[in-house]
Amino acid sequence: MSNINETIPTLGQTAGNNSSQYQAGGDMTVNNYNGFPKPYTQYLKLVEEFEQELENGNIEFREFIDKIQHYTATIDGFVGLEPKLTEAGFENDIDWAQQMKEYFYKKITENNLSKATQKIYAFLLARIYVLFNLHIKGAVNDGVSKDVIREMIIEKVIQPVQDMLGENNVLDLYDDDITAMIYFLTGNCHIRWK
Repeated sequence: MSNINETIPTLGQTAGNNSSQYQAGGDMTVNNYNGFPKPYTQYLKLVEEFEQELENGNIEFREFIDKIQHYTATIDGFVGLEPKLTEAGFENDIDWAQQMKEYFYKKITENNLSKATQKIYAFLLARIYVLFNLHIKGAVNDGVSKDVIREMIIEKVIQPVQDMLGENNVLDLYDDDITAMIYFLTGNCHIRWK
């Protein structure tokens, strides 16, 4: 009978430049995720649909898609923008927030939005809704200072959305547009600050 070490080949690996080397005593699984995160991939599909609409000249106004109807409708137990911001300690922002909310409402209701444009807006509203509820609402409830909350809104909501839009920002949306979406969602009871 032969020695078991003689029948198993010895494997060696040297890590090259800009690479990582792993070692395990047993089975090892290395998952390299080189693709874009799922929200970005979904956004790129919507951009492609938007560009196809432009290319085909098929940009006429359509009835609002369900998701846009959902976000433009107020939720049961409606509490307006002003009481929410006051309760959260942001009463100094009320006038500006109201202007931003109205700006976005006009943007999505007064412009002739194609189906692809509506889908992009709906996707962004959903993304903002989730990011705000995951990162900001709890911080407000925990009594984090207003200055830190403002920084968190930029870092945890606005910047991730801008990063996702990246070079494919086909609707030319900027920080003020994203902020307007936050206040729009707040004013329609989709986002509660406290």
